[in-house]
Amino acid sequence: MDRMLIASTIAALASIGTASPAFAKFECYDFSGLAVGTEYNIDKTVNANHATITFRPYQVGGNPTGGAVNHAIVQQAQIAGGAAPEMEMKTLTVQIVPNKPIQRMRVRLAQNITPTGGFGESNFEVNGERHDGPSFESVNGKRLGGAEFRAKFANNAANWHVGTVELSAKPGSKIKSFSVGGHTWRLDDMCIDR
Repeated sequence: MDRMLIASTIAALASIGTASPAFAKFECYDFSGLAVGTEYNIDKTVNANHATITFRPYQVGGNPTGGAVNHAIVQQAQIAGGAAPEMEMKTLTVQIVPNKPIQRMRVRLAQNITPTGGFGESNFEVNGERHDGPSFESVNGKRLGGAEFRAKFANNAANWHVGTVELSAKPGSKIKSFSVGGHTWRLDDMCIDR
């Protein structure tokens, strides 16, 4: 009897030791608390549950661009792939500052494809370090401000390049700020993991 008890105890302990780790849970903000049609301009803010979102100038070649057309509007749409509503942006960069530094962030994005098949320049920032590229997807594999990017996009039938961007802090680092910007684009499901 004692051998059976010992054997079953060892088996139970071994299974605990080999159990797969629990997956971290993202906390998400999806803009559903904002009234459709609400408009934001440069330097306006949205206080999400776990971060402050501030609208900043979009830049091309390091210079602010857009002027009077810079705006964000809450739209009853699902272009970025999340549930409606979502945020429509025109020549804006969105700066996201978590209430506390975080390990990971994931956002749904859609970037309008130009008639020539290209995109407006994209702006990214992590912890003050910037990257400008030819598209949102161009950030895939980049390292900025102590974090690494993963981006996956595909074209949809409505002339949009749709996907997700996820960034993960390198060991010993935390994400204190993250910015993304483009010419004509959509944002939804801003998710963080502490």
